[in-house]
Amino acid sequence: MKEYKNATGWKKYSPSYGGFAVDMPHEPFVGNDGSWIYDAEDKKSGNHFRVIKTSIHNYRFAEEDTFDLSLMDESFMASEFIDTQLSRKQTTFNGYPALDAKYRDKRGNIFLARFLIQGPHYYTLVAHGKKETPELNSFLNSFEIKPFVYKEPKLQNDTALYFSVTTPVFPVQDKIKIDIPEYSYYGLDEDDEELSEDDLLEGGAYRNKIISNDSTGEKILVTFYRSPRYYYSKDSSMLENDNDMGFGTDSTWIVREKKRNELPNGVKVWETVVSDTGSSRSFWAKVFYKDGIGFTLMSQSDTLSKPSSFIKNFYESFTPVDSLKGVNPFEKKTTVFFKDFFSSDSVEHKRAVSHIAEINVDSSDMPQLTKAIASLNWSEKKYLDTKKALISKLDKIPTKESAAYLKNLYYALDDTIQLQYPVLETLLQQKTTVAFTTFRDIINNEPPVLDFAGNSFSDYGAYELLRMYKSDFSFDNGSFLDELSDTLQLTKVILPDLLPLLNLEDYKSSIMKMLGRMVDSGLVKPIDYESYYSKLLIEAKQELRKQSIAEKKRSIAKAEESKLDNKPVSYLGTDTDKDKGNADLSLYATLLLPFWETKPAVQPLLEQMLKSNDKQLKFNTMLLLMDNKKPYPDTLMKYFAGMEEYRYELYATLKAKRQLAKFPAQYNNHLDLGKSELMEKVTYNKPDSVIYLDRLQATYQGKNGFIYFYQYKLKKDDVNWKLATVGLVPENPQEFEFEAAEGRKPLLSASFASFNSNKYDFTSFTDTKIKADEPLNAQLKLELKKMLYSRRNSAKQFYGKDNEDDYED
Repeated sequence: MKEYKNATGWKKYSPSYGGFAVDMPHEPFVGNDGSWIYDAEDKKSGNHFRVIKTSIHNYRFAEEDTFDLSLMDESFMASEFIDTQLSRKQTTFNGYPALDAKYRDKRGNIFLARFLIQGPHYYTLVAHGKKETPELNSFLNSFEIKPFVYKEPKLQNDTALYFSVTTPVFPVQDKIKIDIPEYSYYGLDEDDEELSEDDLLEGGAYRNKIISNDSTGEKILVTFYRSPRYYYSKDSSMLENDNDMGFGTDSTWIVREKKRNELPNGVKVWETVVSDTGSSRSFWAKVFYKDGIGFTLMSQSDTLSKPSSFIKNFYESFTPVDSLKGVNPFEKKTTVFFKDFFSSDSVEHKRAVSHIAEINVDSSDMPQLTKAIASLNWSEKKYLDTKKALISKLDKIPTKESAAYLKNLYYALDDTIQLQYPVLETLLQQKTTVAFTTFRDIINNEPPVLDFAGNSFSDYGAYELLRMYKSDFSFDNGSFLDELSDTLQLTKVILPDLLPLLNLEDYKSSIMKMLGRMVDSGLVKPIDYESYYSKLLIEAKQELRKQSIAEKKRSIAKAEESKLDNKPVSYLGTDTDKDKGNADLSLYATLLLPFWETKPAVQPLLEQMLKSNDKQLKFNTMLLLMDNKKPYPDTLMKYFAGMEEYRYELYATLKAKRQLAKFPAQYNNHLDLGKSELMEKVTYNKPDSVIYLDRLQATYQGKNGFIYFYQYKLKKDDVNWKLATVGLVPENPQEFEFEAAEGRKPLLSASFASFNSNKYDFTSFTDTKIKADEPLNAQLKLELKKMLYSRRNSAKQFYGKDNEDDYED
């Protein structure tokens, strides 16, 4: 601690701005390194005293006091000079949550510490001496919370956020800045001139500012919002019910106070104070609203102290300006939009064009919408983009008239495919029988040339495409054909007229993927596409030959590469042992499998696929046969379970399909599955060595189990081992993982069960290095604590990069 020469004897000290008072041997040395630090030394006894005050604000959660106090204790205990903690006790001090602790440093000296929480303010009191004396305890017990001291409040006007307030704290005018940049819902184009303030507001604005005092650490978050000019909402219930004040629907909030009133000028005001279980902190929110213009004040305090004069004055005097005009978001805006769109005023027209995406239309708007589409020509800036945006609005008008209009528009566009595609996509997005049959008529009569089609239906890579068409994902890639897979029931009606497109190379990929999904979902039977069986079989055989040739080439290349002393970086792919598979073949197999009993050539073809040297292709084919209750060699299950790179994927897939009984019992254990799951986390650059260390018991969100620890080296000659973890694994040795949250829809189909998120997943390669000079068990316990603590809101930033979950080089 820094020496202070002007000692004047023990006295009660309090900063000029208040906040606390404490007995000190002299006026303390004051510094700030992100926290306020107050240091003093008793020259007579040689004891040192320190007060640290840190203010941390958030407006999303209130952590339990006992947990935050534990973090403060752990942070202090991690100091290099601390050797041992001698005692620790959660308590309260003058009503405030506190933790008292005693430590011995590496020189044998004593540290007494008291950690105390007052809302967003965290106090650490430290008394240090050669031994514990009454003086050390007297210092701790002399501490008391005091009101903050502010200057006289003054009237302030904020021209950026449109309010006035009487406050002792406000940014100096020439330093005012909006803490999050001014935001308009529609950004500028590169060649657009800067918008005026009126244009920014008409486009919809969200701005905020933090009003803070660095000395006291108090802050108020002020937000301003204005609805876009054309915004429309049918739901006005928020004005009739109590506003949620930004606290959401979290049922754990404890509402301590709630008010609602209306000002003489019609501004509605909601005011709420909430806290949470186990926390002494509180949040005070106040919302003002009228005609699409809203203001929110938010601050954090505690449940024991009264608001400071700064907070109290700010909330009581805050006044939105009367001159700012808003728009009622609960009134339909299409009349205003089309008025602006057809306006001769270029500013109004440009504003409407920029906001097309925001407009909500219905059938009553069709005359104006079609008029707007017809009015556009090549003299319009960004003609194609504007016309596409207007055409896409017709998906919200799913009528016969709308479908007929789109059909006529398609032919009128005369091979302008940049606009014909949106017409067809909009038709399919209407999701009506009329729209789909209209689409069919167009495609049968005059299918557009496609410039987004790939040469193969494996554009996305081997197994990925198979997963795509089995999943519920859709991709906005400009291809209207994707929409056919979104409503398979309607697609089934026009399927006979779509199948001839298999003969067009442009359409083949999309139609095969769509058909594959329909076969997989049971919507179509073999008879529905039997006329294309011979074509599919010939193409599948040809693809299988290509696969065989590719495997031989790969094998030769690997053999030649193995002869080299200095092996180059492989051009054959990553260094993972997992093969890529063949999505084309897997898709052909899906389409041909329904003919298993009726077409003798199908079974031998799939048996040949099972004999492939590509393990991923073999694996996919086995799952396909299993799903469709077709025979496959019993040895395959054990074959894949025996391979580390497939073991966990097989386990997770069978579990998702409720067929876990088929998983070989020999490999159904924590260690075999754990290492396999761990290795699956690596998408490239697998570690050279992974070795099991130990397991520790852990509890997370009511589930008891184990975390398994491994050590790994990325490269053989790395100096340090690092830690990897697997878990949370149930205590039952016959179970490997806890179920994900109930009601959560899997991200992908059963084939991708291993990729679904699970809140109990602690499996990762960490960046924590193992220290050779420290007991391993202590290091594992510390890592476990870090893992569990990091799931708590207030601890996410506590450990910094040490808590990195991602696999790193």
